[in-house]
Amino acid sequence: MTSHELGEHLSALRLSAAEAAQLLNVSARTVRRWVEGEEVPGPAEAAFRAWRILEDRNLPWKPDAVSLIENDQDQIERHRRHAQEFAELVKVVEGRGGPKNPWTVDLVKSKATFGPYEIGFYRLLNEGGFSLSTYRRKDTTPDVERDALDIQDAAFCIAKAIKQARTSNQALKAVAEYTRQHASLSAQDRAKAVDSATRKQTIIALADKIDDLAALSLKGVARYDQFESLLNELHAAGFFPEMSLISSVARSFIW
Repeated sequence: MTSHELGEHLSALRLSAAEAAQLLNVSARTVRRWVEGEEVPGPAEAAFRAWRILEDRNLPWKPDAVSLIENDQDQIERHRRHAQEFAELVKVVEGRGGPKNPWTVDLVKSKATFGPYEIGFYRLLNEGGFSLSTYRRKDTTPDVERDALDIQDAAFCIAKAIKQARTSNQALKAVAEYTRQHASLSAQDRAKAVDSATRKQTIIALADKIDDLAALSLKGVARYDQFESLLNELHAAGFFPEMSLISSVARSFIW
């Protein structure tokens, strides 16, 4: 890895030398030497490349905030290994053209199913990571080696579902925040006929409902038609969020 490539990784991952050093359990000075041209050791290079694969696909790769604040190097190291293993899995599944079968992912019950297969998982503290926990088959005795490709596909689909949920959550929260910040603005002349204080309260109340929907989206149970209903209520109050924000929400529900 060249110093230029390392700089690109740090920029794409939004990492300072000090933050990268903490994640790799080295000194900030060591990372700065790498940036200046000193050879990056293999384990560090592998970690950077794995993080970049996940970052580029909007998949989580950072340890949880508690581990970082407490500088829990054991937990950070476990998470680093998990990120590298998962990045390899992503490359393998993508390399064969994506999952062979359409797995159904239930984020509330933390399980993925397809036909007789059922894969359990649990969400990690960083709000986007997960770990597989159980594997069952209703038609025969489970065999991890025999069904390895199916298990990989399930993990890929779980990651995609969590990614979609996080993306929807962020898009909905952005609409709610914009609505709350601009609740006093009038987008139509007819809105001026409404008592401004009452109108503002109505719009803020709708922003709160969008925030509630954002929370549901993390569980995978929010629907776009629910957002459309709230959006129609905002329009009826004479308030129109920016189209770019609305488009982001719409795109987040298509995957």
